[in-house]
Amino acid sequence: MKYILYARKSSEDKSKQILSLESQVNEMKKLAHSLGLEIAKIYTESKSAKLPNNRPVFLEMLKLLENNNEAEGYGILCWKIDRLSRNPIDSGKIQWLLQQSKIKVIQTSDKQYLPSDNVLLLNIEGSMANQYILDLSKNVKRGLRTKLEKGGWPCIAPIGYLNDGKGGILVDKERAPYVKQIFTMYIGGNYTIKEIANKIYLSGLKSRGGNKYHKSQIYTLLNNKFYYGVMTSHGEEYQGSHKPIITKRLFEEAQEMAHKKQHVKKNRLDFIFRGLMVCARCGCLYTASKKRGKHIYYYCTNGRNKCEEHKSYLKEDEAIKMLADVFERLTFPEEMINLMYEASLDKLKQESENQEYLRTKNELSKRLKIREDRQAELFNLLLDKAINKDDFEAKRKTIADELNLLNEELKSLENKNQPLAKITLEQVKNLFLAQQAMKNKFLEAKPNRQREIIKNILWNAEVKDGKITNIKFKEPYSLFAKDPQNGSLDLMWSLKNGFPTL
Repeated sequence: MKYILYARKSSEDKSKQILSLESQVNEMKKLAHSLGLEIAKIYTESKSAKLPNNRPVFLEMLKLLENNNEAEGYGILCWKIDRLSRNPIDSGKIQWLLQQSKIKVIQTSDKQYLPSDNVLLLNIEGSMANQYILDLSKNVKRGLRTKLEKGGWPCIAPIGYLNDGKGGILVDKERAPYVKQIFTMYIGGNYTIKEIANKIYLSGLKSRGGNKYHKSQIYTLLNNKFYYGVMTSHGEEYQGSHKPIITKRLFEEAQEMAHKKQHVKKNRLDFIFRGLMVCARCGCLYTASKKRGKHIYYYCTNGRNKCEEHKSYLKEDEAIKMLADVFERLTFPEEMINLMYEASLDKLKQESENQEYLRTKNELSKRLKIREDRQAELFNLLLDKAINKDDFEAKRKTIADELNLLNEELKSLENKNQPLAKITLEQVKNLFLAQQAMKNKFLEAKPNRQREIIKNILWNAEVKDGKITNIKFKEPYSLFAKDPQNGSLDLMWSLKNGFPTL
């Protein structure tokens, strides 16, 4: 009788193999020599036996055994029975061939299996191999879940972060600024995702291999909560211990912009304010069309079929005049700007003596520590089976939301207390002064540029009876528009960490 030598190792577990393929083959050859067995064929493969019909070499061996008509038949040599199979389907095929004497004998390093043996023994050993796979899968999933619940990320770090090699996540100082820039560019509404991908590549953002991140990767980035501190895995959210690159508010603004872009159709004609005006009565977007070949009119789409506003038309020339008047609400007297600037400089000198900041920071840190301790206690309750999974998930979500909110408050507090350089104040001062020229800049600009300027400062304009009745400003212009004639130091101070460009 001739023997087939079969050796296998799992490609999914390279670091934990008892014997490599070469070692298995050498050991079984020694065993064959000591027992006087003749090896006719040798089959080796690096494949997991967890799934049935997943091993080409194993299937080829089964086909040979099934089609063999020789009276002697074949025996099988393998290191352990679990090298042949770790799932019940493949195990069943081996058992059936053994019972039909298509396999005359299975010889392992320490045991022999014959057709006359009690099939129960082979069943038990095959089931043990299958159970090992099931237990391994459960243990891996439990380990990943535990790491997530403790704030760790068990996968490859997303763009802007690095795996530190010890299971932790670090901010990638080279790429993190680009991540924030991508979000800022996107919420501005002036670029498509493809355009952002191209511009950010030209600015210097490249993969480790020096390649461009394509629009699908930019889209994934814009929808990843990881960047403001929340990890998502299999539909569940966990509070991460890594440092956020952006704020939750910036992420939400990106989602709002994505929602708007999905609901704005591309213009067939160059209607510069299409998609920027909404009906004050029904909330539907305004569309536009040309009348008599040259005049452009805007009107409600009447998407809900219950609004009469679509019968009222707004000429584009009139819209430009009304939108130009919007800039009056953003203008501060130059004298007031100078007073606010001087007051801000005085505030810088006093900031180091701010005891209120230290008191608030200590209070937030204490509240943060209490919730972190609660999170750890909750996890222990789950391990001890003192709480069911549903209750655990509900309480875990509540604590995670509280932790996220406290981290946002703490970060906001620290940002407010950072020393502000005089040059930054001067840039803010120039931003205030720039508002005075914005109206003329808008009126003198070409149509496409007019649209860009309006999109930079407005979310939308509400229209009723052919008139713009309400404006929703973007930040920081919403602060300017509150009451520019009565501006205060607080307004200038609130803009110290950033200012837009038109």
